[in-house]
Parts: sequence; C-alpha cells; structure tokens
Amino acid sequence: MFDGQQTDERILFEITPHPISKMLSLVQLVLLAFFFGLVLFLIASVVPAAGTALRAIGLILPILIIVIGFWWTSTVFAKAKTYITDRRIIRFDVVSPFFTTKRALFWNEALKAKAYAPSLISRFLGIGVVEVEPLMGDKENVRVTDVGYFDDLANYIDKILFTFKNKPAEISTINPFVPKPRGHRDSP
Repeated sequence: MFDGQQTDERILFEITPHPISKMLSLVQLVLLAFFFGLVLFLIASVVPAAGTALRAIGLILPILIIVIGFWWTSTVFAKAKTYITDRRIIRFDVVSPFFTTKRALFWNEALKAKAYAPSLISRFLGIGVVEVEPLMGDKENVRVTDVGYFDDLANYIDKILFTFKNKPAEISTINPFVPKPRGHRDSP
C-alpha cells in the first residue's frame, strides 16, 4: 500500500532501485571523500603556513562526507519507489530529508514506454531506465532509473497500455510482473 492509493487499485509491481546502483553510489562517495582529503593534504604540503589546519580539515571533511553521504544514500534508496498499478504508474522521489515528491501518470494519459541502459556498464549489469511518455507534454513523463529487468518491464507496461486502451474489461486479468529471467516467471 502507498500514499494516495485509490480504493480497489491493484499494485502490479513495486520498482525499487537496483542494489548494485546503491553499492556503486557508495563507492563513488568514498572515492569522492578520499579525493577531497588527498587534495587538502596536497595543498597543505604546498602552503606550509596553513598546513596544520588543512590537514585537520583533510581528515575531518572525508569522514563527514562519508557519514552524511551514507545516511543520505541509504535514505534515498530506501524511500525511492515506483508503483505500477492497474490504473497508473506513480513514482516517489526523495528530494530532501523532509520532502518526497510524487509523480503519477494514469494509463489513459500515457502513450508508450521505453527502456534503455544509460551506459555500456549499466547494460552489462542489467540496470537501466524505464520511461513512460504521456500523450502530450515532453516534460510530464515518468522516468524511473536504476531498474533491473528494464527491457522486460517496459514491455510489460506496453502490454498494460495496449490492454487498457483496446480491451479495458480485461485490465483486471493482468498478472503482476515477476522480476525473474525469461522462462522462469511462472511463479512469483
């Protein structure tokens, strides 16, 4: 169940960010903290007058970056969810520690779904982007990043759109999406 779920609205799938994406974000965070610490130590060796203060900052700043970054990354990855229901797709994004935005697109307003991997590494890891485009308005699309089985999920959304627009009585017969490899989706 999610905030704003309508009466009798069936959740067909809950999209959460892929765990590998979280790990990659944390690795980038540690590398960034290490880089800032290294830069401050290099500056301290060039400017001896401020060396002690810069070394102290070079030790404290990376620790702060890592602690705050781990907390923020964990919060974002825990709360960022997208729901595919029999009526719409709705995405919740964390924008600050206190606010979460919500973007919904009802199936009667949607045109198509597309999926792509933003890089070769993402393609290799099986992580991509699913984008559901509306009938009108380029900036009103629902874009979900860090999705596993992204191609299959876009095809599933296209199936929902086709059924919703051509056979609306059959929308209640659509089975939930099973995030498993092809040929292994018979059971959830």
